[in-house]
This record gives sequence, structure tokens and C-alpha cells, in this order.
Amino acid sequence: MIDSGKIFEKYLQNYRFRKVKKYLRGNVLDFGGNQGELKPFVTGNYLMVNYDRSPMYNKSFDTIVLLAVIEHIEVTDVYTIFSEFQKILTNDGIIFLSTPTPKSKFILESLAKINILDKQNIEEHKHYWNKEDILNLAQKTGFKIDEYKKFQLGFNQYAILKHTTT
Repeated sequence: MIDSGKIFEKYLQNYRFRKVKKYLRGNVLDFGGNQGELKPFVTGNYLMVNYDRSPMYNKSFDTIVLLAVIEHIEVTDVYTIFSEFQKILTNDGIIFLSTPTPKSKFILESLAKINILDKQNIEEHKHYWNKEDILNLAQKTGFKIDEYKKFQLGFNQYAILKHTTT
């Protein structure tokens, strides 16, 4: 979990919130949502899951949000999770994901060493996703990338995924 008590961690979290705010609509699943800090920005129903995914089953969502989450999950498990999203995302819904780019690895690890970022959080990174990785994830799980952008000088990125049938 993010130690959002660290000033820079909180800054990064709020920056991601500003990116996702305009895309939040309807019922929102906040996947890996830490302590539910995104909830105040959601006007529809809100569900946050961290390790126990069972509350998300047998529900449908217009927006699924993963902010700085997939890098903490084994790649094969990310594919499984996105296949599960196929069943719970509405036909016209979106997935908004953000994740650090490979370019950020050295900087994040350096900032963690000097205690500006939470060291355990950074050490938990399993994979630094690039655009091709995200495109592959989308294609192999039945989604397409509707929008992709890098931000924070290319150290972070976000993608908006939609069903391939829309």
C-alpha cells in the first residue's frame, strides 16, 4: 500500500487523480485503490478492491480505474485480471490505467533509497510496462487502446482501454 503520508507520494497520487477525474462516470471500480482516496471524485456508485477481488464479481462497472497498480502485480496475473474485467465492464465502459514507464525505474529506486518515496512500495514493482506491453495486454484480453499518453516528462503513462466490440 502507498504510504500517502510521504509528501511526494501524496503529490504523485493527486497528480494521477487530476488525470483520471474527467473520465470517471457511472459505477466505478477502483482496483488497487489503497484506502479509497479516489471516492470523493466519483459521483456514481463506488467500489474499491485491493487484494480480495470477490466484491467486484457479479457487478458491472462503467469505469474501472487502476492508478499505479499493475506494476505491483505479476504480469500473468494482470492478464487474468483484465480477462475478468471483460465480464464486468459495461459495453461502453472504459478502463483507465496509469503506470510508471521503464524510464522511471532508476529515478523511483533512487528516490526510495533516500526516503523520498516509500522504499517497500518501489521494491514491490514486478514489471515496468511500456506502450507495447500495454497494447499487447489490451489485444490479448479483448480490449483496444482508445487513448495513450505519457506525462511527468515521460516517467508515467496512462491508457484508456475499451472493449474491441465498441
